[in-house]
Amino acid sequence: MYFCAVFFAQVLLWKPEYLSPTRMENYNTIDTAMADLMERASRPNLWDSQPVFCFTSDMDWASEAVIDRCFRKLPLDLLQLTTFVTHKSDIIEDLCKAGTIRRGIHPNFLPGSSHGETFREVIETCLTFAPEATCTRSHRAFDVTDTAHLLHNEFHFKCCSNTITTLAPFVRPYWLESRLLQVPVFFEEGSFLYNQLGLSIKPYLKYFTSPGLKVISFHPVNMAFNTPCIPWMRQLKDSLTREEFNHISPEMIEAKRNRERGAFDLVMEIIDLAQQLQAPILTLDEIYQQTIL
Repeated sequence: MYFCAVFFAQVLLWKPEYLSPTRMENYNTIDTAMADLMERASRPNLWDSQPVFCFTSDMDWASEAVIDRCFRKLPLDLLQLTTFVTHKSDIIEDLCKAGTIRRGIHPNFLPGSSHGETFREVIETCLTFAPEATCTRSHRAFDVTDTAHLLHNEFHFKCCSNTITTLAPFVRPYWLESRLLQVPVFFEEGSFLYNQLGLSIKPYLKYFTSPGLKVISFHPVNMAFNTPCIPWMRQLKDSLTREEFNHISPEMIEAKRNRERGAFDLVMEIIDLAQQLQAPILTLDEIYQQTIL
């Protein structure tokens, strides 16, 4: 109850920048900078004539063993992966320093968050894991104007990826009213499993090969255990305490992982398809830069 009260107090007491006296005094002045960004985003771009892939991963407090099991089976140099981090990880740190992956933040703004009790605390905590981050995807895709304005105005974030679609065609990035660039997700393995679309992308190739941004999102725990369906992973998580989940060992993965088709096979099919198509693979930052050219 305490956390709920704190959460709603933040929403009710937050005073957006657009209500400040300075902004109100200039209400009749056109913001040419924003008008220019709108114009740039509306122009034809790479993704309007071909599929353009972008690979991302939400860390979701995965243990080092889970991250290692997931990443060492992926062609990371090809993927130009953006990881949305929730905690400190030596593996992520080393790969980031080597330039193999990029980092955004994966803040948990929900009540009871281990990241903090207020929106500001949550963001500040996550930035200790990735100080260079300028892109964000919230845990459970939580998104309100309060957090978006805080991220853009005070922490200078450029883009977010909080809209999760189910293979939406012709996806383009677009500006939010907060001035964050929203880059929607095309495929998320958990949503694909939730909607019971099977364990192969072959029936849906027309969506993957049509023009548009194809932002791919996956979770290391589903990759490491090769999750075949949502109830299967739910049963595994329910059998563990939070502490046990955060410290899953290589031995546990080997003992419990699914050995038939699962989430790992789905993502590998997508990677293979992107290579077969010789489609562009961009980072989220590159998508942002391409949008504002």
